[in-house]
Amino acid sequence: MFLLDDINRDLLDLLQSDGRMSYREIAERIGLTAPAVTERIRKLEEAGVIKGYRAVVDYEALGFPILCIIRLNAPLGASGVDEKIRAIPQVIEANRVTGSESHVIRARVRSTRHLEQLLQDLWEE
Repeated sequence: MFLLDDINRDLLDLLQSDGRMSYREIAERIGLTAPAVTERIRKLEEAGVIKGYRAVVDYEALGFPILCIIRLNAPLGASGVDEKIRAIPQVIEANRVTGSESHVIRARVRSTRHLEQLLQDLWEE
């Protein structure tokens, strides 16, 4: 387990708010030198605390303005459900869960008609 000090917490907060922030800017904000920031980030990456850097996608700009949360109750042991979910390009996240539903899915769609088609695709055999 990697123990975080206050400086590493501040560093992670800055990177989470802007993953493209330069090491020099981070250094200025937390009161370190750029080489010290570089070394801390390297250690956080090596320890697996920082797993990567991602782009934040504006789905509305791509024509997918509607965020859907779909709660699916697939029969226990139903085959191919996970594969079917993975095959739908509008799905941005899917989780198997406990409780009354088997899956909670986040998807982006263009319209309610598009959502209806996605739901139909999920239920087709």
